[in-house]
Amino acid sequence: MLKSMLIPIILCFILSLAAALSIPARTEERLIRIMPLGDSITQGAADTDSFRRPLWKLLKTSNARVDFVGSMKTNYPHTRLAHSDFDINHEGHWGWRADEVLAKIDGWAEQTAPDIVLIHLGSNDIHQKQKNKATVEELRQIIATLRKHNERIEIFLARLIPIADKPLNMKVEELNNLLSNMAQSTTTDDSPVHIVNQYEGFDAFKDTYDGVHPNRSGIEKMAQKWHKALMTISKLEM
Repeated sequence: MLKSMLIPIILCFILSLAAALSIPARTEERLIRIMPLGDSITQGAADTDSFRRPLWKLLKTSNARVDFVGSMKTNYPHTRLAHSDFDINHEGHWGWRADEVLAKIDGWAEQTAPDIVLIHLGSNDIHQKQKNKATVEELRQIIATLRKHNERIEIFLARLIPIADKPLNMKVEELNNLLSNMAQSTTTDDSPVHIVNQYEGFDAFKDTYDGVHPNRSGIEKMAQKWHKALMTISKLEM
């Protein structure tokens, strides 16, 4: 009697074990690869992180499945980080113009394969008296190069934060208008270019420590803008 009762139990156990063994191991969910791309405002200084740190924390709070990518891991002057409690990879280069980034972006994109790129670039071009139309064309070429490596790459292009110097800030406003026009003419369904208005609501006198580089309140404002854009208009599931 006992033997006849055990047979179905053992059979059920064997079938359950076989079913379990036939199920493939669950693969880890793919992370969305985000490249923060720009100049010193993206890189941050030795004692002052950029927007990257608060943005990373906001994304983690939102349970976003993301991975920051880039060839850089340090703040300027390339000796250390202000903090290391976030994903430190980035492509921010202190003092670089758009043409200098354009010269390197092909290799960076090949190495890191980003899905999303956050671009805040053009401030040094203005300081170094580069023509705004030339800067816009270089940014257009940067986007084209990124698309060469990923036809479905998603671009978040910033309207630059203001500069405290009034004549220079007029150039910033002019460049921002050109960037908005370029984004509209460059965006596609497969590879959208979103404008993120980092200029609006940013006070160059209160939100920077030198009239150019964001202080604590400045980087928090920038992070909030990037985060809102990523979580609300991105085509990729965060």
